[in-house]
Amino acid sequence: MLHTSLKIIVTKGYVKLLKYGDSLYRCKCVKVVALGHMCTVIKRVDPSLAYLEQVRQHMARLPSIDPNTRTVLICGYPNVGKSSFINKIMRVDVDVQPYAFTTKSLFVGHIDYKYMRYQVIDTPGILDRPFEDYNIIEMCSITALTHLRAAILFFLDVSGSCVCNKTDLQPLEGISKENMKLVNEMKAEALKTLVGQGGEPTDNNSVLLTHFDRKGAIAVKNAACKRLLDQRVEIKMKSKKINNCLNKFHVAVPKPYD
Repeated sequence: MLHTSLKIIVTKGYVKLLKYGDSLYRCKCVKVVALGHMCTVIKRVDPSLAYLEQVRQHMARLPSIDPNTRTVLICGYPNVGKSSFINKIMRVDVDVQPYAFTTKSLFVGHIDYKYMRYQVIDTPGILDRPFEDYNIIEMCSITALTHLRAAILFFLDVSGSCVCNKTDLQPLEGISKENMKLVNEMKAEALKTLVGQGGEPTDNNSVLLTHFDRKGAIAVKNAACKRLLDQRVEIKMKSKKINNCLNKFHVAVPKPYD
């Protein structure tokens, strides 16, 4: 718009007037009038230009996210230890505070698993409320969950110290039978595990995690990366394009010699 306005002013308006200037003084007056007209146009679009500059600066600060690569998405309630988990599995120093919504935007990092690069995204906390009540910070997490095909690690505080515990928002007798059954099963598993007293998980897929020990965080990271890798391999094996690639491979196993 700005380029078009200046082009119209210079080429169609005042360049033609210069042809009729019979002296240097009149040509100079035409130049002054043209510059004044240009400044008026710029002042009219100045608020729009300022807004575009803010958008440019905001987009420059956005992380570079590859939607096609292997991605591990970390999300959950506010103030449940998502950023602390990031600090354990990567060599970074994400700001961790004892209050909610410390993370206000997406944080992107990278980890390695079986000599392959994985993309890890730390998202802001999400409150349990209607969709129309979400703010801009929470919409960052919602957008990432919607548009990224990733392995999702959802964090919640089972100790009840988090103010965003879902069962605290309504009385226990008010939840549905399915949710009541889920709560009872989680309670039974927690009693069997005896976390913090040397107990062992009752399920092979369960991993004990604490932010005081880096081994548990690494175990959770490896489990998530393994599941994501197995799922991607299974999807590729079911596709038709894999047949064109398998015909080009030949696996030879040498016989051992005594």
